[in-house]
Amino acid sequence: MSSYILITGGAGYIASHTLVELSHAGYDFVVYDNLCNSSSESLKRVEKIIGKSVAFHQGDIRDKESLKALFKTYHIDSVIHFAGLKAVGESVEKPLKYYDNNVSGTIKLLEVMSEYNCKR
Repeated sequence: MSSYILITGGAGYIASHTLVELSHAGYDFVVYDNLCNSSSESLKRVEKIIGKSVAFHQGDIRDKESLKALFKTYHIDSVIHFAGLKAVGESVEKPLKYYDNNVSGTIKLLEVMSEYNCKR
């Protein structure tokens, strides 16, 4: 069974560039993104550049059951975590929204990683 790198927030700008480099280096990956501040269009562009389809699952890092389903489906041995809200002005206006997503979401991701013995 092939090992995968889980890329959270994988439809974002920095992540999409990471996907291209991972593909060129021969790594398999699966993208997980809720598309709240990105677009699946970026993944179509990545597919065009790398010449193959991208495994994409729409979901939120705060949804442990959805994350567990990914870990059950793919042999994920490492994670590159890009899923996070990042608008400075909004983060000042709505800090709890940002804490919930960025802090609580990361904790839930780490809990699922731990459950599946994913340490990277």
